Amino acid sequence: MSQTTLPVFRSWVPEWLIRLTILLVLLPPLGMFALYFSNATETAGYYGMEPADVQYSVIIMYAALVAFLPMDDRLVRYLRPRYYFLISVGLNTLTFILCAHSRNIPLFFVCRFVQGVACASFCSICLHLIFSRLASTRARVIGYTVFYGTLQVSIPACAVFCSWLLYYFDFNVLFYVLLLLEIPGSILLLVIMNEVRFKKKFPLYQTDWVSFVFYALLLCMSGYVFVYGQQLNWLHSTLIRQLCLVIVVATVLFIIRQQYLKRPFINLQVFRFADFRNGLLLLMAYYIFKGTTGFVYAHLQGILGVDPVHLMPVYIVNIAGIVAGMLIASRLLLQGTVTRYILTGGFLCLLFFHVQLYFLFAQTGEINHFLLPMLIQGLGTGILFVPIVLFTVAAVPAHLAMNVSFVGISARFMGFCSGIAIANYFQLFNRSMHFNRFRTGITVIDPAVAARAADVQQQVLISGQELQAAKTAAAGSVNRVLAEQVALRASMDYYSMMCVGLIVVLLVLTIRPHAKEVLVKYGKRFIPY
Repeated sequence: MSQTTLPVFRSWVPEWLIRLTILLVLLPPLGMFALYFSNATETAGYYGMEPADVQYSVIIMYAALVAFLPMDDRLVRYLRPRYYFLISVGLNTLTFILCAHSRNIPLFFVCRFVQGVACASFCSICLHLIFSRLASTRARVIGYTVFYGTLQVSIPACAVFCSWLLYYFDFNVLFYVLLLLEIPGSILLLVIMNEVRFKKKFPLYQTDWVSFVFYALLLCMSGYVFVYGQQLNWLHSTLIRQLCLVIVVATVLFIIRQQYLKRPFINLQVFRFADFRNGLLLLMAYYIFKGTTGFVYAHLQGILGVDPVHLMPVYIVNIAGIVAGMLIASRLLLQGTVTRYILTGGFLCLLFFHVQLYFLFAQTGEINHFLLPMLIQGLGTGILFVPIVLFTVAAVPAHLAMNVSFVGISARFMGFCSGIAIANYFQLFNRSMHFNRFRTGITVIDPAVAARAADVQQQVLISGQELQAAKTAAAGSVNRVLAEQVALRASMDYYSMMCVGLIVVLLVLTIRPHAKEVLVKYGKRFIPY
């Protein structure tokens, strides 16, 4: 039967069950995305890979999601949602089983790409289910807020859950838990959905699989350069130079191909609009500035010695801040508040967070000192996201709306990768620079160094150890203090640079003659990114 004679959900299904089902369907793919990002150390230990490899696995999944979304738009028009959903569940389940039973790194990367494709399918289905039920402007703003709020809290929420689970179980148990999480949402959705289509059926002829492969490879290569560039010394590496050349050539060829296709994979006409380009820059800046919390968790665990399971208060206040920020932003948007004022408030929150953290990096401290800054960070990220998305969408005519989605998520991907590249610079090059400076200033004749070494050596001798063991312990203590100071200095440099960047963004928002003041009017068929 057609969608005009049947609603998406069966008539007897209550509204609360529909909302619960959509949430349950969305949880496993978001959990899979956040799993490795929030548990990088455990993942690296389980698979026997480098931390950079874990980062790249996240990039591969993200790249697959970004590249597959334009293709997903064609598949949704051709396949019935129930069958398309079952295919996605099958792919996700298969990759969960493979990741749980195999530690082969190339196979792991392949599974991550497939998981990105499945995640795109899940998100697309959930977005259609959410926004097909929202007609009024108020309802659609709330829909944006709920969906994006779920995306934003997925990483800290997954970190809370995984920290507790890994405290009691082995790492591969996480995959079985994700498998179990798939079951209730899948069964409920199949039971309460009618046999309908989201859109009118459209055949798959002239489907541009070539552009999909082209685009996916382009994103994966770009991600590789961002993740491994600092480790390989950027353009001093032959591999990085070759990849950069291939990326430039591939980008030019991809653009030329889209110009000559009757049905382009991505319609690049959206770039003609200045406010759309400004919105993309804001999205990229947003993802760079929101992704700085990794240094906080590294400091709490590495310097202050906080066990991951005891980081739950930090994650929880961060989630509370995100939720509060999302609610504030939706309320302000519905009241017609000028977009520029909302963006200024959000970036001010992020600036305040970075300034606070700059002064909190020390060898001693309490976890309670970090609760307020993390709450403010969550507040800032929650306030900013939906207004930036709506500002970007409003700059483009309605007939190009889907292409805004495809290009917008690409900008988010590039911002995410840029944030990783900047963090890696401070983790590797900046740390080594400070290490060399400290080593030249610290010698055995330094009174402070000699006093600490003698104190540690004396304590070891008192405990009954031999002199050689005492000397080894003293040297290890000095090296540990040196490593801590290097980490602190690198973190402070990182946050000071972020502060400068945020001040620049705030100045642009303030000085620019006008940031377009828009109250977004979007059509019923528009699905966001």
